[in-house]
Amino acid sequence: MGFGSYHWIASTGKGPQWFVTADRVATNGRRAITAAMQTAHELAGHGYEFVVPPLPDRTGNLVHKTIAGWAFTVLPYLQGWSTPDGAWDDPTEREQIAQILGRLHAAPPPEALQRWDFAIPDRDNLLAALADLDRPWSTGPYAEPTRLRLAAAHDYVHNKLKHYDALVRQLEASDDPWVITHGEPHSANVLRTTNGMRLVDWETARLAPRERDLAAILDGTTDVLPAYQSEAGPFTPRPEALELFDTWWSLAEIASYVHLFRQPHTNSEDTKQSWQDLTEYLPD
Repeated sequence: MGFGSYHWIASTGKGPQWFVTADRVATNGRRAITAAMQTAHELAGHGYEFVVPPLPDRTGNLVHKTIAGWAFTVLPYLQGWSTPDGAWDDPTEREQIAQILGRLHAAPPPEALQRWDFAIPDRDNLLAALADLDRPWSTGPYAEPTRLRLAAAHDYVHNKLKHYDALVRQLEASDDPWVITHGEPHSANVLRTTNGMRLVDWETARLAPRERDLAAILDGTTDVLPAYQSEAGPFTPRPEALELFDTWWSLAEIASYVHLFRQPHTNSEDTKQSWQDLTEYLPD
């Protein structure tokens, strides 16, 4: 289940009781994910019922380092369903998630929550790949197709990076307050239960501009903005901020998949899906 992480359902033999998640983390990423999970735990403790928080162990730890380079969390197992992709196609559900995000963004942020930064993961590797397009790549079955695709989109990617940097400078000059953001409030991260919507996968929670979340639900429209404002207050999202987070997402996806295919890899279900995703972000 899921993509990019590993998940298990655990029990004591009496049916599902826990949902266990393993996320690969960099050396400096453990502090961020611990702060994010602590935020989810505190939110749930203060009555934000839409939060599915990690469960503490006997010593109170929420994140476990069982294997070097990996962070493990244990969550309660809930009965419900989610969508296979992230699109918010149901107008009623879009309104409901808008209200949930309004409540989240109005919540007092804990001091430990880390600030979101504007860095694009694997950007240096993407720039290195853009400078290494004159010779074949031979690290696996998708290496050479990736090189050819990236070569055709060379100017597109460079221009997108420049545009993103300009948006960053514009947003950094703003004095709009930052709020608790989930980071990926797409439809696949929402569990529909008999008790309402439950937002899962809090690993990416950061203190950030609210448009980080709103970009995932507005999709170029403002029809659910009144539902959001009913909880968050009279806030109007900035078009340049929404564009920044849309641009960040596409560049982060391109950079991660290019980095993946420049490393040794095989033909697997994960790499097939990764290649398909890359072709959706890179024009041919």
